Amino acid sequence: MIRTTIDNINVKNKYNTMKKRQTLYQRLKPEYKKLIAKDFADRPFSHTCVVEALSTEFFFTEVKYGIVHDVMCACNLEFFGDAFNTNPNE
Repeated sequence: MIRTTIDNINVKNKYNTMKKRQTLYQRLKPEYKKLIAKDFADRPFSHTCVVEALSTEFFFTEVKYGIVHDVMCACNLEFFGDAFNTNPNE
């Protein structure tokens, strides 16, 4: 079989299914967003710091320990990774 330039373009488009990576805040489960907002209601600066930290990172292993501790305490979690959706469509 002989491939033409058009065939190569079609093959590239067919397999180009990469999706844009979501930040941790985008992946944070909605119920945990509410719990964090409620827990930090009297400390808006701290709430802003948590949201900004999660909005700038894509991997939970890159988040500073203090932010991790704040989220885990507010959400009553044993493992920080449990706070996030694993399926981007959730």
